[in-house]
Amino acid sequence: MLKKYLIFTLLFCALTLPCLFGAAVSCLVIETGLPQGDPKSQYSAMWENTLMEYLFETGHIVSNGRMIRLDRKPSESFPTAAERAYQEARENGMDYFLIAIIDKGLGGAQTVSLRLFSTRSQELIKEQLYADNRQKSVKEENENIKRTIGLIAAQLK
Repeated sequence: MLKKYLIFTLLFCALTLPCLFGAAVSCLVIETGLPQGDPKSQYSAMWENTLMEYLFETGHIVSNGRMIRLDRKPSESFPTAAERAYQEARENGMDYFLIAIIDKGLGGAQTVSLRLFSTRSQELIKEQLYADNRQKSVKEENENIKRTIGLIAAQLK
């Protein structure tokens, strides 16, 4: 009887243990459309903080690179400005590389493009766009950001 119980327990642990570990994700925030000398925008800081917090709270290992500011939104899927941070993530054993491009457009409109890449192949796994420029409270905006990040986080294995 004890033997059967021990075998069942070991089998259960062997099958469930891999599910307990989260993915290792490196995040990079890129701001565009803002002057180079200006400090980091509060909107970008909110995205960066919520991104890191959400992924950590859902059980993933998270790191981030230093925020980058570009004059205009990159046209390519994988921005060349992100290459150094990507190589660091790859060298440090991260599974995924997540880029958040926060674009400050004309008239104050802001759009965010989340792009999830595999560090093994630099393949784009998923892109999620966010562009809700209605006036809302910080709490509402934070909930919308979490919902958007959740769509990307669902791809992490």
